[in-house]
This record gives sequence, C-alpha cells and structure tokens, in this order.
Amino acid sequence: MNQRKYDQDPGLSPGRTPARRMFAKTGALVAAGALAISAAGAGAILAAPAAQAASDLPGMHQSGITVQAPPPGAFGDWSMWLGSLNLNGAAGGTTAFCFDMGVPAGPSGAGAVGSLANPQLNYAIQKYQSDPANHPALAYLAHELADPKFNVPWSGAGAPYPDLRDSTDPQLAGVRAQASAILADAQANSGPYSTQPKLSMNADGRGGTVTSTELVSAAGNGLTGFSARAVLNGPAVWAGTNSQAVNLHAGDQLGFTATGNGIVSVTLTIDAPGTAATTYSVPGFQNLMVAGGAQPVAGTSADAKVVFDFQPVATSTAGQVVEGGQPLVDVLHVNTSTGNANDWAFVNGGDVPARFDVDWYYSPVKLAPSAQIPAGAVKFASGTGTATGPGDVTVTADKNADKAGYYYPVARFLKAAQPAANQQYFTGDWAAGFNDPNEQSLQKYQPQVVTKASVIEAGKVYDVITVTGNEPGKELSVTTDLVLTSAAPVAGGTDTAPADAEVIGTVTTKVTGDGEFKTAAVEVPWEKIVAEKWAKGLKANLYFSEKIAGTESTKAWDGKELLPNETVPVEKPSIVTKASENGTVPVVAHDTGVVSGTIPSGTGIKVTTKVNQYKFDDSTDGSAQAVCANPSWSSADQDVTTAGEVTYPSHTIAYKGTYGYVEELNLTIDKGPGKTPFTAQLHKGVCGEKAETVIAFPEAVTVTPDKPALLVNTGFAPTNGAVQEAGPNMPLLIAGGSALVAALLAGAGLLYRKRFANRAAEPGNVHADELTD
Repeated sequence: MNQRKYDQDPGLSPGRTPARRMFAKTGALVAAGALAISAAGAGAILAAPAAQAASDLPGMHQSGITVQAPPPGAFGDWSMWLGSLNLNGAAGGTTAFCFDMGVPAGPSGAGAVGSLANPQLNYAIQKYQSDPANHPALAYLAHELADPKFNVPWSGAGAPYPDLRDSTDPQLAGVRAQASAILADAQANSGPYSTQPKLSMNADGRGGTVTSTELVSAAGNGLTGFSARAVLNGPAVWAGTNSQAVNLHAGDQLGFTATGNGIVSVTLTIDAPGTAATTYSVPGFQNLMVAGGAQPVAGTSADAKVVFDFQPVATSTAGQVVEGGQPLVDVLHVNTSTGNANDWAFVNGGDVPARFDVDWYYSPVKLAPSAQIPAGAVKFASGTGTATGPGDVTVTADKNADKAGYYYPVARFLKAAQPAANQQYFTGDWAAGFNDPNEQSLQKYQPQVVTKASVIEAGKVYDVITVTGNEPGKELSVTTDLVLTSAAPVAGGTDTAPADAEVIGTVTTKVTGDGEFKTAAVEVPWEKIVAEKWAKGLKANLYFSEKIAGTESTKAWDGKELLPNETVPVEKPSIVTKASENGTVPVVAHDTGVVSGTIPSGTGIKVTTKVNQYKFDDSTDGSAQAVCANPSWSSADQDVTTAGEVTYPSHTIAYKGTYGYVEELNLTIDKGPGKTPFTAQLHKGVCGEKAETVIAFPEAVTVTPDKPALLVNTGFAPTNGAVQEAGPNMPLLIAGGSALVAALLAGAGLLYRKRFANRAAEPGNVHADELTD
C-alpha cells in the first residue's frame, strides 16, 4: 500500500501561506499494495509521499514491512506496504495478500469474486503463511506471479504506480532471496497432485505392507506429512487393529493382515494443498486473495491376493430315484463356511483344491435325519470328489444300487486327507448330517401279487393274494377286479383283457409288508351268467385281476389277465341219469342222476330238479317210438345245492309197455319283495335216451331183453298245443318239437286214442301211471 507526503516548496515568496504537510487517505480501510496517486498538473513532477506507518491503518495490516518502490522518474517518498492484511479488517482475521497495483484499496468485508488458478503461488502461501516472517516474501511473490504490472514498469503515461520489481530498497534484497527460495520449493512441489499407493505382499500371502503413500507433485516429487486416510478393500485389516480404515500422514508405511481369502487393495486419500486461491474485491477497489483450502487427492493400489484359513463345506443333492443297477450319484454344492466365495484360498494363482469324501448308507426303510449315522444304516459304497473353489462337484459311488430301499450319501471333509502342503489353508474337519435335505436316493420297491381264487361259497368268491417285494412295514392298497368272460384261462396270463371282459365287482385290500391276505368276497352274478353266457351256449369264467398303485417308495404293479390260478370256471350244470332195470309188472322203478357243473348258490337262489316219466307205447320188444308228450308220472322238486348224485323217488309201473325218463334242472332267483323272480331251466334231458328207458313186461314174459335203442326225440311235444316264447326267464331247453316230433306225436295220439277206447272193455288193464283226462 502507498501514501504520498507533500512538503513546503522552498521557492515560495515570503508572506505566502506556507504549505502544510498533508496525508491523503481513503475514507475506508486500505488493502495492501494500493496506491493513491495524483498529478500536480500537466507536466508536474511526481511528489513522493512520506512512508506511512502500519499503525496508520489499524486492524488492516498484519505482518510485513514498508518499502520504497517509486516509479521511474519519481521523487519524494514512495512507501509501499509489503506483507499481509486482515481480510475482515480486524485483528485475527483471515490472512490476505494483494496481488495487483494501482487500484484503490477497498473496504473490508468485500465478497469473494473468483479464483486465481496458480498452483505455485497457492502452494507457497498455504505452506508458508503460518510464519509471519514469511509474509513479506509471500507478498512479493503474489505480485511477481499474479500482478500484471510487476513486469511492466510505469511508462510515464497515465497514473503512476510503484515499481516493486526495480526498487532499490535495501530491505528487498533479503525479501527477494526468501521469495526465490519459496518459489523454487513451489515449483518442485506444487500441484496438480496425485497419489499412487502400492501393496507389498508377504511371502505367505497372509498380509503385507502399504507403501508409496507420498503425495506426488506435478513435478513428480513425493511429499510427506500431509494428513491422509487409508482404507483397505477386501478381506484384510490394518495390523494391530480390527479396522479397515486408519488415519495417517503421507509417507507412512502400514502393515495389514488377511481376514479371509480374496482380493485386497488400498485406497489412499490425502489432504493436499489446493491449486487455486480465492479472490476478493469490491468493484473499483484493489483485489485481494486468500490461499485455497486443502484439496483431497485419492488413489487406489493394484489388486493383490490374500489367503487365510478357511473351512470348505457342502450341501448335497442326490439322485432322488435310482433304478437297480444304476450308479449312485451325489452332487456337492461346495462353498466356504461363511458362505462368502471370496474366502476360498489362492495358491500359485489358483484356488486351493479341497477333497471331499462321500459314503452311502443303505436301509430297507426310510430313516429320520440325525446328526450321527443311525445304527440301522449300513455302509454300502464310497466315492470322492475334489473342489477347486465354490461350485458343484459330482461324486459317483464305487458300487451301483443293487436292491430296493434307501441310500443316504453323507459328505465329509477331512483336513488330514488333504495334501500336506495345503493343509495350512484349511481350518479343520467338516461332516454333513445324516439324511440332510435332498440327501436321499431311493430304489423303489416293486411289490407283486400271486393269487389263488377260491371256489364259489354261498354264491360268493374271493381271492387269496400273496404279496412279495413290498417295503417292510409299508401299507399298500391292492385293487382286485372280478371279471366275467367266456375266454379260457391262459398259462402265464395275458397283458390285456379279453374282448368280452366285464368287471363284475372291485374290492380293495389293505396289506402291510409282505404276506398272504384274503380279499373281500364278491357275489357271483348268476343271472348275468345264465342269461348272457349259458343261454347263448357260451362258457362262463370268473377271474381275478390285481393292481397296486405306486407310492413314493413303491412302483405300480399290474397283474396279468386270465391266469389259471386266478380263474374260477362257472360250468353250466347238467344231469346224466340212468333209469332202473327192466322188469315184470308191477315194476318198482326210479331214475338216478349225477349232477355236474357249477350249482348257483347264495341268498335267494334256489336250484331244483325233477324227473318226468313218459309211456311210449305198450310194446315190450324194443320197437317203441320215443314220444314225450304228457308225463305219465312226475316226481316232486328236489333241491340241488351241489354237484353229485341225485336219486329220484321210486314209483310202481303197473302196466306193460316201454317208458322213458326226462330230467330237469331249474333255477329261481328271488329278487326281493314286489319283484318278479328270475327263472330259467338250466338243463332238460333228451327224450328217449337208452339209459333212461324202462320196459315193463307182462307176467308171462320170462326173458328180459336189453334196453332198446329207440328213436330219440330231439324235442318235446307242446303242452296244450302252446309253444313257449323266448324271454329272460325262458327255460334253457325250450319245450316244443321239430317236424319229426310232430309226426311222432301224431302216432302217439293214435295209440292213446286206441287205448282210451278200450278202457271200458278192459278196465283192469289201465296203467296206474297213466294220466287221465
């Protein structure tokens, strides 16, 4: 800052008012380096003002000196404040320096108006301003580096301004030397800055040291001592701490240790000197500047790998279902105990290999999860797999599944089983639990059924099933169909049911494990068999067919059709009869029959048999014609409940002639109150069969010829001239005859008319078994 002093002109004449010494000051506080210059007129000689003490600007001047810096051709006292000022105009205010000349000083409190991007000047002020002894040199540098008038001395045109560069003030020699030294420091160490920290790893990879933490100047020089903060990225902490962040000073070297396995780097942030000062001004007044604050500079090191003890572990997914003879496979999902994939150790640029062992345990029944291998499990097979990092590893057992049941893989990691050089990287042993989730393989059981059908009892039939191959203690539902067909059983059965197969009934039998079980009985459909099979001349067979639905541990099974052991033949019943021998009247005769086939039985079912005797004619020489029109004698109905021999009641034949027997087998099914019973004739004998013929000889005949071979009647004469119509209750052997029978009946009618015409003449010859009108 500069002030002019006016002295009395010695050339004035006496009596003139003497000039007084005056101080020209601004009406406000003055900023450093400002000049207030006035000319004495056109061509006037510049007057040099006397030096003004710092005390003349109370609260503005801080630290500095007053120097003489007249412009060329000036005379007088040109004083200039060379030092720092209080920006706020009060003691203790922000330190400021002026950096231009020739502008009046502005008032205190002027606002910031911009920045001065001069890294060297900003560095110098920021570094050296804390020592007031440096303030003259810093003020000199501010003008040298930022004031455009410093290197352009006043040319004589316009308002003059101090010439600080060429001033011969004796104080300036030291100031200039000090400013030069400060400038050399700034040129070598000012910004823009960078920092390039490095990691130096220990040989074991478990830690290291952070180096190159200096602040690097624009000239490439490293600076130390600035406040800094270092942060470790990755699984490591600073040695002696449990922290990844620490405060330090630029140039410090710190050690770190690994806390896991993975990639580590360090980020260093240094509070570097700023590269620009802040400028302050009020329009029309001198400009001031304040050094810029610290500017953070950050840098991150290259990555490095660190290793640490880690614990390999695994979950497992076994093949859920395996067929007999197939390999047992377990997929290990390998990771570290922390679940962080970065924890896996690195050695020689790769992951440390970890060997896992897997044992498979077998049990015929499902076992509950447990921490230990249960006593019921038997070791079955083994396998190994090696993981080179987190991921899936497939392990195959050294034996294939060979029997139905449950296979449980149990994985384990043993530190001692690893290569000796790698054991240092593993924390310890690990083992999975027994039957952990998804660690069960099942070879499903294949149950089968062998059956033997019962005979028909009380109109019902059941099956005796023998189950094998079931899971021990496992409950299954065996479904049994009773099927009606005309097809004959087939050795070994068939895979498909016959075309006419009809399911009569279905029963379900609960079975547990293996063993023999009896199904519920199913009623035989007699009406259906009679009407749809026997009446049509078809055979009838009932057979059982079993099925087992699959479960989570058992396979489905479907039995064969038409197996002989599962088939119950339902044979149409018939009677083979034989009449008693010929004899001389009176003959006590009877008919004996043998019933064969299946006799319907059950609630409301009744089978009866009867026999009718017919007289063919009076001949006894075997020439009689077999005609069965109206019976000469009929037996009462006899119940038939089983196959076997039937002896019809005896009766007396009183008159000579040839007689024949015809037997019947009839069925009645009671359908309940209000319903018409179902009736059918199951069997009727043939008229005139040799074995069913009896000849009654007169008393005079002593020779008994053989039973004659008569002309067999293939049918029966209509009763009362009516022929029965077909229907659901129609007898199987329908009454009625052919044309031949009609002819025979015509002959029979002549015979009977003849005999009836002679009744009045021969009353004693009427046959006791003949029917009368």
